[in-house]
Amino acid sequence: MTKERKSAAALAAREKARTKAQEMTRRHELLLEKAADFFELEDQSAAHMERARVQAQQILDQATQTVEVERIQRGRIVLEMLAAGESRALVAQRLGVSVGELRSLVDAAGTTT
Repeated sequence: MTKERKSAAALAAREKARTKAQEMTRRHELLLEKAADFFELEDQSAAHMERARVQAQQILDQATQTVEVERIQRGRIVLEMLAAGESRALVAQRLGVSVGELRSLVDAAGTTT
């Protein structure tokens, strides 16, 4: 068996090291690419959640305004019932609300008239 020369062994070792380094570099680049994809999706998810929060808040704000308008309308109905001559206690009983709630509805309607 012929023994390899030192220069041939060194050349083979360098080639093996170069191949190993290229493999590590490819793997490193792949990991960088995957990490970039991960962070891009993470940012997209955060943006989706923020848009959903904004939409939800808009819906809640609209609902709050609608409820307040309807509360004022209910108060006007109560005022009309009281104007018909019914007592507060009887109107409250008929509507199934407390006298305090009835007073609150009257106040809500009274502030807009």
